Amino acid sequence: MFRKFKQWFDREPPVELAFPAQSLHVGETTYQLRRMTNDDIDAALVMEKAIYHDTPWDRIAFISELRKTQRSLYLVLFDEDVLTAFIGCWFGKDEAHITNIAVAPLYQGQGIGEALMRLMIDKAYDLGTSEITLEVRTDNAVAQHLYHKLGFQDGEIRRGYYVSTHADAMDMRKPLE
Repeated sequence: MFRKFKQWFDREPPVELAFPAQSLHVGETTYQLRRMTNDDIDAALVMEKAIYHDTPWDRIAFISELRKTQRSLYLVLFDEDVLTAFIGCWFGKDEAHITNIAVAPLYQGQGIGEALMRLMIDKAYDLGTSEITLEVRTDNAVAQHLYHKLGFQDGEIRRGYYVSTHADAMDMRKPLE
């Protein structure tokens, strides 16, 4: 018992995944990218409801995810003071997993989602994970097209994955070599 207490007491505190605020250039526009905070949740909830009408995350989900700073990274993208997009990813030893990505309707089709996905793929690669995964609605052809373009491969179908609508999701994965 004492040994376990001593190991717990002597260990170094967990280290937050580093991500300094920075500019992100997409097309002709320069956006500001930084780690998401609790202050961003209200704007993220509005975006979630506009995009994922039947299956948006709620405040508790965001609060819970933002606390996990050692193994997850949630980023927000701003055009001046306007939240234009966000993305979240968990990082494990062997696998990274995109948990959420959203681009505001007025900013869709401009390459923002692709830029954010590439950024997380690069981060996963830098952290030494062997693959990156995600789930996508089986009826979301636009997102599936983007993920295929980025090298993701189709996986198993999860029937009724989205609880509120019983919609199906497809697992997708991209090996990182």
